[in-house]
Amino acid sequence: MGVHLGLNSVNNFQASGENLDLNDSGRFFNAVEYGLRWLEVNSEAINRLNVYPVPDGDTGTNMVLTLRAAIREAGESGFQDVAGVASALSQGALLGARGNSGVILSQILRGFSEGLADSCELGISEFASALETAADVAYKAVTDPVEGTILTVVRDAGVAATSAVSHVDSIEDLLAVVVDASRKSVANTPTQLAVLAEAGVVDAGGQGLQVIFEGILRFVRGEALPELVEVDISSHVSVEFAEAHQSDSHGYCTEFIVRGSGLDTDVLHRELEPLGDSLLVVGDSQLVRVHVHTERPGDVVNVALVHGQIDKLKAENMDVQQAQNFDQVLNDEPQMPPENGVVAVAGGSGLQSIFRSLGATVVAGGQTMNPSTGDLLAAIEKFSGSSAFVLPNNANIGMAAQQAAEQSEKVVHVIPTRSVPQGIAAAMSFNPTENSESNVQAMSQAAKETVTLEVTRAVRDAVVDGTPVTEGQYLGLLDECLVEVDVEAEAVALRMLERVIDADVEVVSIYSGAMISHEQSEALASGIGDQYPDVDVESFKGGQDHYEYIISVE
Repeated sequence: MGVHLGLNSVNNFQASGENLDLNDSGRFFNAVEYGLRWLEVNSEAINRLNVYPVPDGDTGTNMVLTLRAAIREAGESGFQDVAGVASALSQGALLGARGNSGVILSQILRGFSEGLADSCELGISEFASALETAADVAYKAVTDPVEGTILTVVRDAGVAATSAVSHVDSIEDLLAVVVDASRKSVANTPTQLAVLAEAGVVDAGGQGLQVIFEGILRFVRGEALPELVEVDISSHVSVEFAEAHQSDSHGYCTEFIVRGSGLDTDVLHRELEPLGDSLLVVGDSQLVRVHVHTERPGDVVNVALVHGQIDKLKAENMDVQQAQNFDQVLNDEPQMPPENGVVAVAGGSGLQSIFRSLGATVVAGGQTMNPSTGDLLAAIEKFSGSSAFVLPNNANIGMAAQQAAEQSEKVVHVIPTRSVPQGIAAAMSFNPTENSESNVQAMSQAAKETVTLEVTRAVRDAVVDGTPVTEGQYLGLLDECLVEVDVEAEAVALRMLERVIDADVEVVSIYSGAMISHEQSEALASGIGDQYPDVDVESFKGGQDHYEYIISVE
């Protein structure tokens, strides 16, 4: 039972004046989805806060991946009530937890689920009680809890919620209290943790949790998501901090799952504790998630192997991560606003990062989440020069882009890109040293020469261009026209490629959606490479909603 209300539907509730509560399991699920969307929008800003206690991947990204796994599990679970949703979220988060922050987030969701175990509804008192339980479980999961972290923020939010139960009238009022308390708690983290004060930032994990709470509140209020979160304290590590700590050594962030029977988290924790720090061992008798910072990942794995089978193992060198993070801080000179440039519409953190890497200013949007004329106009006006180039990347956004162009005093060129691959091709063809006419010609031609394949899922039974389609089937769209239908997304993609790949095709780029695992996308890329050995196959995590795969053929 996958329930997806969608951003436009949420805004319709606001327009009608209808209040959204969370008693319905579908609304609860969609509220958490909304929290994920808000977290995705702000993940890069949260990543830049990441300093405590050592570089440990990207906090924003890790929390996104963890919550995305939770959403995926809940969407496929066939839940019947809010307790079922919470339980599925907890299980999905445990399996998909990434990094220290992700593991703690999984324990917050686990505690929230335990607090709702006997509840069919999610009202004021149930939410407050579940949030306090979430804080308790999260604290118990950490051997030496440190204040000024995500733990402090969830505890402060839970205490505030419990104190407010007797004098608030709705779940919206309670969530407003939670958001306010978590915001104040985040702002206070540098006073509790010296390393944050030294770096000049707030705690990244706490900020991520506050953003999730805020996203849920926005859903209940029926509010659209603005482009960025406002962080009151500097969102960059200070130069002085980077200079002082650039030679610190931290080892490997090591994570894996242990599968077995009769697993004992306490025993495993005792055996692993001498081998590293930032140790988290959470789970049950059949599945345990381990996170540890260690100089000897092999020793950690060997200890765990005695207890069961190892799955989803990764060991990332945190010294390399720190060098990359600090190099960016130490070498980052203040940038003037670009004189003339590209505005690109994109949804999904991966796609947005790709456009930014090409120098584009990104406006969040896409299928079911079309940006307004005002959103596009605001992005256009950021350029200091007299012209701009807009890439709508969706047929439904072209009109809003044209309206923004007409309202701007700049000379704005709307390149008729109808898909993300066309937009990427156009952005790659932009040359800031060329005149507008040359850029328009080059960008338009690049978009025109790009073939777009999209794999999405039918949301209802229908007949499209004479082809019967059943809800749940995967649809293959070739330049927006339905050409394939199947029960497997990868089969649809491969059959569409058979239609378009010829001797002139050189590159196939795959952008996998939010619900597609790394293993799935790599398997598809490998299959394409085997079938077409003369074609370069590239695979990227697009992170987009609604489309399992977006594929570019050039």
